[in-house]
Amino acid sequence: MRERRQAPRTDLDGQVTLTLGDEVFDFPAADISVSGVGVLVDADLLGIRPLGECGICRIESAELGQAVEAYVSVMRVRRLGERRLLGLRFESISDEELALLREFRRQGRALPAAS
Repeated sequence: MRERRQAPRTDLDGQVTLTLGDEVFDFPAADISVSGVGVLVDADLLGIRPLGECGICRIESAELGQAVEAYVSVMRVRRLGERRLLGLRFESISDEELALLREFRRQGRALPAAS
């Protein structure tokens, strides 16, 4: 299967705090691109179908050099064994933080396309 995303992903070692309504979750980051961030979650933590839910995420990683905060929507949930990879798309992010992510991508390595 050809990779459909336009913004290549880069591995990210960090933490993501996701606020959905009144609930706050902390997840390990999996990867990041200029269009969103992937996080690892326990199987049924957010319910069966969290797609389309919106909230605020704060990404903290020494690799980025500073925290990034964005308004996100849940775009994809993919099963990875006992865990899920949750894809969060940036709906609103500042120009400065977007520039930071672009620079991180330039310095990092893009992940290979999914097959």
